Amino acid sequence: MTKQPTKIVVLGGGFAGAYCVKHLEKRMRGRDVQITLVNEQNYFVFTPMLVEAATSALEPRHVIVPLRGFLSSSDFVMAKVQRIDLDSQKVTVQPEFGDSLTLCYDHLVMAMGSVTRMPRIPGVKDYAYGLKTLADATVLRDRAIGMLEMANLAPDHQHRQSWLTFAVVGAGYTGVEAAGEFNAFLKEALREYRNVSESDIRVMLIQRSGRILDMLDEAMSAKASGVMRRSGVEIRLNESVSEVSETSFTLQSGEQIGSHTVIWSAGVAPPPLLAELDLPINAHGYLECERDLRVKGRSNLWGIGDCASNPDAAGNAYPPTAQHALREGRMAAENLAAVLSGRPTQPLNYRNKGTMAPLGGRQAIANLFGLHLTGLVAWFLWRTVYLGIMPGFGRKLRVAMDWTADMFFRRDYSQQSIHVTSDRATEEKC
Repeated sequence: MTKQPTKIVVLGGGFAGAYCVKHLEKRMRGRDVQITLVNEQNYFVFTPMLVEAATSALEPRHVIVPLRGFLSSSDFVMAKVQRIDLDSQKVTVQPEFGDSLTLCYDHLVMAMGSVTRMPRIPGVKDYAYGLKTLADATVLRDRAIGMLEMANLAPDHQHRQSWLTFAVVGAGYTGVEAAGEFNAFLKEALREYRNVSESDIRVMLIQRSGRILDMLDEAMSAKASGVMRRSGVEIRLNESVSEVSETSFTLQSGEQIGSHTVIWSAGVAPPPLLAELDLPINAHGYLECERDLRVKGRSNLWGIGDCASNPDAAGNAYPPTAQHALREGRMAAENLAAVLSGRPTQPLNYRNKGTMAPLGGRQAIANLFGLHLTGLVAWFLWRTVYLGIMPGFGRKLRVAMDWTADMFFRRDYSQQSIHVTSDRATEEKC
């Protein structure tokens, strides 16, 4: 009988999954191994630059990395994961068109990422905007421009401010950058919209805890708050939203604020599929993994990226950031290669080289090797680091050219409307 190749299936093509497959291709070269990557899109989003795509600092298509070009020898299946049969070691996936497919595996890497957590607060699901996908970014960009157009037609300050009040709920990395970038984006637009003044623009950052960026140390958090407030962002601490409507939102304290745009970045949730599997999950629903990245109690299941809780030497979970997901992907590939060679696996020991957080408007904070930097220097350093991580010389060049143009020329304030369906577009014309 012909010996079958070892089948490795990776679910999820984000940072963790894509870099796992990329590294597997190198480690398994010349071996009888079949590697398959499954992802709902044929690209992955370079998430550290997503907010800039939403505010015209970057061309949206330049923040996505085509998976077929990123990989070399692996198979790729663009489909949604429907079901995982752990006993028979099969995964059922559904492409956008056609019948479902069944993939058999010897080893399964679960790197399915996370989804935006939309709590059961009245109106959040219907009226709040997420900022996690490329579609989210383009929708918000068009929304911001639409609000500027409406404000330009409004008869008085009260109506203009209602259109141009942007509330960002959640002051993690994404929320802080979104508040800063949209604040800068709206203020730069004043040259295009003659009836709008700076006093009409109100960008709020709402945080349930007592400080923004509370995953950082207090000194960096305080510096970030100072930068944001000086740029004009209104920070509300120890506060949350109790209701969202089409034209306003209500704070937990009872204050009602007129606004047409609430951006929800207050946390993420695990993929719903994990709850259907007989696998160990923690109190928040994420996969519980060993230090070598295998799912607890499972020798051929691996959990990496945002969907998994991977502990460090002290037992604390590594944070769900791009740099950690990338490292987890590479380490999972190393350990898979070790298992297939009969060698012992190694724990993931990753020491954070530093912390950086963009604050919008060419401002950032950074802590590298104990050195604290703030402002333009930190912003330039942040861009340099992530430009280096961006895959492919051609894509690096495109991003660098976008950034250069952004420094010398005005941003584009035309809507793209690529998220509007043809039926809807026809209704609007009528």
